[in-house]
Amino acid sequence: MYKYLGKIGAFLYVAAIVAVSVIFTVRDANRNYKKEVTIEAGSKIRIEDFFNNCPDDARFVTDVSSIDTNIPAVYQLRIFYDEAFEKDVILRIEDHTGPKGVALPKSLYSSWKMPDAADCVGYLYDLSGIAKIEFKNGAPSFSESGTFNVPVAVTDVYGNETVIDVPFTVIYDVDAPVIRGVMNIESNGDPNIVDYFGGVWVFDDTDEEPIITVDDSKVDYEQEGEYEIIYRAVDKAGNTSTVKAKLTVRFPVEEETATGNSFSDIDYEDQSIYSARGKDAYGLAAGVMAGLWRGNDVETARAIFNWCHSHIYYQVINGRQTYEGAAYRGFTKHSGDCYVYYSCAKMLLDCAGIPNMMVRRSPVTRNGHYWHLVYLNGEWWHCDSTVFRNHPGVYFMLTDDQIRDSNHQFDGSLYPMRAGGSTEYKPSDTPTPTIDPNATPTPDPNATTAPVPTVPVTPSPSGNATVTPSPSDAKDSPTPAPENTNTDTPTPTEAQATPSDTPTPPPQETDVTETTSGEG
Repeated sequence: MYKYLGKIGAFLYVAAIVAVSVIFTVRDANRNYKKEVTIEAGSKIRIEDFFNNCPDDARFVTDVSSIDTNIPAVYQLRIFYDEAFEKDVILRIEDHTGPKGVALPKSLYSSWKMPDAADCVGYLYDLSGIAKIEFKNGAPSFSESGTFNVPVAVTDVYGNETVIDVPFTVIYDVDAPVIRGVMNIESNGDPNIVDYFGGVWVFDDTDEEPIITVDDSKVDYEQEGEYEIIYRAVDKAGNTSTVKAKLTVRFPVEEETATGNSFSDIDYEDQSIYSARGKDAYGLAAGVMAGLWRGNDVETARAIFNWCHSHIYYQVINGRQTYEGAAYRGFTKHSGDCYVYYSCAKMLLDCAGIPNMMVRRSPVTRNGHYWHLVYLNGEWWHCDSTVFRNHPGVYFMLTDDQIRDSNHQFDGSLYPMRAGGSTEYKPSDTPTPTIDPNATPTPDPNATTAPVPTVPVTPSPSGNATVTPSPSDAKDSPTPAPENTNTDTPTPTEAQATPSDTPTPPPQETDVTETTSGEG
């Protein structure tokens, strides 16, 4: 009997040891795995992250191949390990990494309008997308020349911020250009053969090429008399100086010719029509165009519209104008109305071989207006170099919606389909530009501009950072765990039409009236 009791005791002892061993094994297994794991957005999902010491047979029961780790979210998964255990675990994908980008150095005058913060950084990248770009310490202002680092904060939709220092090279200039050599002049009534700039020169201490224009709006070329003209010089900082002179209109005395005709009898054109009168407007355009070639049509067209915008001063023109006469005036006097801006830009676009066509304001009110459709990158874009008081920049490569304001109403059915979509349009072939046979031949530029990568992002309207993935066909597809993560999510700013890298301020003029014979 004692022998039998001894066997029972031995069995119970072994059983107790086994039970304790199982208890410790279960306890250790429970201690070894992690109930919740957080990984950075864009990282891989690894089974070893769910254990302190990962067992050799550990694996996911849930199919994790359908999870997009670029999108922050919360998932419930099931894991298997140690030949016997299955556990439910939580996977959190969070974004704590700020955006990446580079500084775009700026060179400007202290009097210029400061560029937008978004124009000061480029090559931006973030998995969740860019929400806002702003100057860290507010828009900068400068009271002296020098080079300054301006911090720009770039924030993604989850609030992660990266600060990029942007070098600003600033020229502080308050001195206006100096005009020399201005003298009183005479005219025989033809405004296009007066030598306004003979012996006149302009100097500026910081700007090597200040712009000088002549305002002859007070002159009536059809009436003899003495009139005031104004020479105006503007440097890149916007500093302006003026010098007044007198222009005397005196018609030549009529003399009888061998045929009995007078000079007035052989005047082939109406005096009220300003024309080039034999002057080579296309030759002038080719000379200007020589300095405007860029790496591709888009950059060349932008240079053309920048030149017209910054080199022509808005002035009311009385009387009708021919196309060549308007362009000749713009290239020589650097002043004129919207038709002068249009004519100069068209002549330069034609010299560059870039297709373009006229757009006219419709319905025509007291003031007409002209601008261009320009064929770039396979589509028609609105472009306008005219200086407007409430719009100091250049209208360049805009869609119907972007340009349609009080100055740019038009009948879309008269023109071909425009970039961005057109509700009304007239199908037509791409026109062939009119090229002067004597103009400088078009070069064959090879350079191209590297595109700036962007990451489109549409944040959750509710601001909830948890994303629900698409259902999977797998039996154990991951299901995001419910979680209240309402946070203030910054809203991405809409893309704006960007100005030119080196803006040139228009002449600082007050009370500029946009009227000229009912045009422009």
